[in-house]
Amino acid sequence: GRSPLPRLVAVSKTKPNGLLQEAYDAGVRDFGENYVQELVGKAPALPADIRWRFIGKLQSNKAKALVSGVPNLVAIETVDSLKLAHRIEAAVASADTPRAAPLDVLLQ
Repeated sequence: GRSPLPRLVAVSKTKPNGLLQEAYDAGVRDFGENYVQELVGKAPALPADIRWRFIGKLQSNKAKALVSGVPNLVAIETVDSLKLAHRIEAAVASADTPRAAPLDVLLQ
């Protein structure tokens, strides 16, 4: 089979929602954020078809807030411990709304 095409991920760190909306209007659908609080605040204010990726070091105590606060989260790109993997798994299992697709994780 063919390899998937490369994906452009716009990093939204410290950028206001207005700039993210401009990127969205220009066709960007994949955004990366490395602060849980910023992502949880930005996601509900922007279009629901954005594919959010958490790209920073995720603290295990913030896994539930991230998973429950961002329903259109598609990936966590920095899973570096078994404890964090278990916390993410528990957060997904306890979510109020079942996920439409599995949550991708990248192991380090």
